[in-house]
Amino acid sequence: MTEWRRLTEGVPLEVFGVIADPSRFPALIARVARIAATLKVRAPTRIIVGLKPGPWASTAPIRLHDGQVLPPGETLYLSPLELRALRSRELDAVIAHELGHFRGPDLRFTELFAPAMRALLYSWRGVRSLPRNFMDLARLRAMMVLNGMAWAPQRAACSIRQRREFEADRAAFGVAGGADLIAALAKLAILSSTWGDLQERLLKQVTRGIGPRNLVLDCLDSVQRVAASGQRAWFSAWLVREQIAQPSDTHPTLVQRAAAAGVEAPAATARALLDLALWMNQPAESRRIEEELTALLGPAANERPC
Repeated sequence: MTEWRRLTEGVPLEVFGVIADPSRFPALIARVARIAATLKVRAPTRIIVGLKPGPWASTAPIRLHDGQVLPPGETLYLSPLELRALRSRELDAVIAHELGHFRGPDLRFTELFAPAMRALLYSWRGVRSLPRNFMDLARLRAMMVLNGMAWAPQRAACSIRQRREFEADRAAFGVAGGADLIAALAKLAILSSTWGDLQERLLKQVTRGIGPRNLVLDCLDSVQRVAASGQRAWFSAWLVREQIAQPSDTHPTLVQRAAAAGVEAPAATARALLDLALWMNQPAESRRIEEELTALLGPAANERPC
């Protein structure tokens, strides 16, 4: 989950997406139910499908893009980008990892930790929003104090959460292989990077009154061009070199997770990128919702999170 999700658990998460309806996503819902049964956890209360890549799990209330607020409950978020770019076992591994958080005390830990961090976050945002004038020095000092207050508990929480991530990875190993999970993580990193660039182009298009038809296909087209070019080796090396996670990131690095899975990270990432260049899934359930979400996102690109 993102930093915002970690610090504001209990506050509705702003999510651009739709609830996966059984009539439209029967195969996806059946897949998640099967994996939940394998892990001996309850299937999520809801699955939300949104454009932005990066699966996550939460028990927080959700506020959808149309203003609908969903009560607290087990939520699994997935993107059509994952449904298209991941092989079947890779998708199983990613889903199993997220459902693995429901099996342990992960989300309960977040609920207990969040209130203190939320108060610090609100204080920090309040100080940051003060006018930039002659009081800038006092403003800077206040922000430094708040950052210092947050550093120690955040560091301790990150250590605990990293252990929880490894435990969730082990849940994935019970459903798919370690190589499947590492390949999926490498693909997700490239999807997220490409999506960020695509968002910038979308803002420019919307400003000129141009609306894309299917952002998922646009993103995958960019991914395949990169993966099929000479940049593939650079991206593979970049993924392997990223050995130091950001201080606010609770996820272990790809290299750490590959080592825990008994997988050689360089070989796994190279295979994943080659696979992106040569193959994409064509899920029948996905195409229509991709175009619907793209149409909804276009006019709101300047004001809504993706």
